[in-house]
Amino acid sequence: MARLILRRRRTGVAAGVLAVGLALLCSAALTGAFAGTSSTTRANSARLRFAQHILKTRAAQLMTGPAQAALHIQATGDRQLTQAVVGQPLAPATSAAAKAAVPSAHLRNVRVNNPLLDTNQVDQTTQSETTIAVAGRHVAVGYNDSQQTGLALTAGSDLTGYSYSANRGKSFTDGGDLPNAREFVNLGDPWMASDRSGAMYYSTLALDFFNGNLDVAVAKSTNGGKTWSRPVPVFRPPFTVPYMGDKDALTAGPDPVVKTRDNLYVAYDDFTFDVQTNQAFTGLPVVRSIDGGKTWHLAYADRFVLPTSGCSFQQYIGATPIVDSATGTLYVTAEKIVVNDPHCMGAPPMLSERIFKSTDGGKTFGPGVKIANVTAATPDGLLFLGPGRYMRTAEFPSIAIRGGTIYVAWNDGGQGHSHIRLATSTNGGSAWSVSFATGGSGDEVQPALSADSRGLHLLYYHRNSNNTLDVLIGNSLNGTSFTTRRVNSRPFRGTLTIPQFDPVLAFGYMGDYIANVSHGSRDYFAWGDNRDHVTDFMFPQGRNDPDVFFAKQ
Repeated sequence: MARLILRRRRTGVAAGVLAVGLALLCSAALTGAFAGTSSTTRANSARLRFAQHILKTRAAQLMTGPAQAALHIQATGDRQLTQAVVGQPLAPATSAAAKAAVPSAHLRNVRVNNPLLDTNQVDQTTQSETTIAVAGRHVAVGYNDSQQTGLALTAGSDLTGYSYSANRGKSFTDGGDLPNAREFVNLGDPWMASDRSGAMYYSTLALDFFNGNLDVAVAKSTNGGKTWSRPVPVFRPPFTVPYMGDKDALTAGPDPVVKTRDNLYVAYDDFTFDVQTNQAFTGLPVVRSIDGGKTWHLAYADRFVLPTSGCSFQQYIGATPIVDSATGTLYVTAEKIVVNDPHCMGAPPMLSERIFKSTDGGKTFGPGVKIANVTAATPDGLLFLGPGRYMRTAEFPSIAIRGGTIYVAWNDGGQGHSHIRLATSTNGGSAWSVSFATGGSGDEVQPALSADSRGLHLLYYHRNSNNTLDVLIGNSLNGTSFTTRRVNSRPFRGTLTIPQFDPVLAFGYMGDYIANVSHGSRDYFAWGDNRDHVTDFMFPQGRNDPDVFFAKQ
């Protein structure tokens, strides 16, 4: 869902989809439910020390919201609902003269969620951060959904929403939220995929209420996304092991040997603590399933020991897997963050984009390759869209493959504004050429790549000179020159995020990614869109309301 951002780069606005205080209300039950035996007492002590050490480092600051909520549950017993503390964002840059408006692609915009169902809680009306799965005429769209929870997490809380269509996206039915697995609560970070059989899969973060661990789980649909199974944890550590998975992404593709079988892969980042050796680890886990999500097997593309003193650390975030449909080779990209700060002096993070390769179906991975060094998209982790209206930024990579060429895109602040950089490899990821795909006086964030026989398709948000947002699609035959058109039928303002209008969202949250999937002869897009207005007793003059919209080309 998103990172914690603090006073400078990721160091002053506490962020996450959930306000941290939302999860704190259930911390007493989670930390004390099994007190009373010596083994659980030792485990709880180790969990507390592990969580408190991570909170000391910037590793905690780079987690998404659900991971931070789980970490606070493990580290504290505070049951008071608190809002994130806001630092001072940097002064917004003066807007340059407006560029000519991007021509419209004249694509029909279809509302995905049903705002009439947002009646459970006042101002908990957020649907954003999108993903898509396609199977024939069936289209499913997943998203974070703040409606189905109170201010405290309970067995009925659920933040992982979806809608479905049986007519290729001409209209959608709001399906509500994924069912929770017993003992778990779905906390969002949605990601979908489909296989050649027509089955759809949906990965999400899921909070384990037994011990406060944050796991990754996958649900399955065999009826076009209309209904879903309860999500199955892809890895559930022993009860005594403190563990947090974060920022999951899912893909399906042919096995490298059994080409008629599609494997499932989920990549994410994690934090874990070995209570036997007193060592903490950060890693880039990749789980695989060869039986349609019934069982899962874990491997690590990379893993680091987290120092037990000081504030130095290494970690990944924004992991995204993809399978080359011709060879079955699996690639995983992620942003790598390195902080060398043994004396906790506040050393800045060093950022880069990395890629890992597996030729044996995700069992083992070769050494990672650096694609490029990265400049933070914005200096303070926030894109200014007007007073009180900010969009959190990160540099999550998006990957696509076309004709043996690999493309990776991310937003990068190397030219003074946030623009999209595009990296290209023609030798299986061993070497890369990098250039900027966008430029100018505006800003572009949250790129989503797809590719097919018709070319490369690059979807992203664009900040206009008047601080409104457009969703743009750039189409290219070669990845060098793009024909860019506007996808949304009208620009929209940012929502109120500092402070948040939605009582269960953290400051700065406006979604962390959008969706772009190529399937057959069509490209499918879904994005968070704030064009609609809501008026209630809290906002008698009205406010922008985040919903999900869809289009296809």
